[in-house]
Amino acid sequence: MRIITILMIVLFFVQPLFAIHSDAGTSVFTFLKIPIGPRGSAMANAYHGLSNDELAPFWNPAGLPQVKNKKLGITYLNYLVGFNGGAVSFVMPISDKSTIAIFSKFVGVGNIPKTGIDDQRQLIDIGTFGSYDVLLGLSYGKTVSDIINWGINVKIISESIDEYSSHAVAADICILHQTTNPRLKLGIVAKNIGTQLSKFYTEEEKLPLYLAAGFAYYLNNGFITLDINKPMDNDFYGTIGFETNLRSNLKLRCGYRTNANDWHVGSKIDFLSGISAGFGFSWKEYNFDYAINSYGELGFIHQLSVGYNF
Repeated sequence: MRIITILMIVLFFVQPLFAIHSDAGTSVFTFLKIPIGPRGSAMANAYHGLSNDELAPFWNPAGLPQVKNKKLGITYLNYLVGFNGGAVSFVMPISDKSTIAIFSKFVGVGNIPKTGIDDQRQLIDIGTFGSYDVLLGLSYGKTVSDIINWGINVKIISESIDEYSSHAVAADICILHQTTNPRLKLGIVAKNIGTQLSKFYTEEEKLPLYLAAGFAYYLNNGFITLDINKPMDNDFYGTIGFETNLRSNLKLRCGYRTNANDWHVGSKIDFLSGISAGFGFSWKEYNFDYAINSYGELGFIHQLSVGYNF
């Protein structure tokens, strides 16, 4: 219980840093901020210190060497305001200490009403448009020593909104550290380090650079995780997650994120903001995971994945 108390104290002292940031909403390719993977999402995205499954490239590729056999993961995402998407990841160890993966993430929505102005300056319906985002990536993770793994993602990114589009290239650079406590690991990630290859308009825009430090503590029958997150276009926030094994093939998960006030609108369900939950179970070579994340009055995000162990 001592480590749980320490993690909660860390989260408490980081809380006063969570204020409205003047750069909020100033980056492009914001779909990169949408977490993919129901296991991590059910734990409120506090997953950078764990990342030990086929969806590790979306969280911390330094966790890839923890995957000891080939795995395939397919995820469906039901996002807010009609957006849907998903992800595919294939992980393959190439040696005792090195693992590679290919992965893709996509989010989109169509049939958004498009409005114009006629000669009388009245609003008129002029059809519909769509918004689509795609990421393709290659991931590599390597065990350097008994206490350090490092990993890198290289990503090609495309975003289109109506007739406008932009492309970019980016990298994620990450480490996973086994601390002197055999039950505690630390993950550090720097994501979306890159630049636009083509612009939406005339000016080059920033990618959503993101930094995080995540802790994963191994319990006798599960994990407790805590992440401290810093989007460079927004403020610090913390996430804490929990996973427990009810049976050898059944896991329950929950979590909470401290920036839940961002979605408070005076509704009766504001108290649900920031809460997440989910479960996972295995059957033969298959793994099934589900997560739900609450954004209060804005709605709920659902994720479902199927994993196959070769």
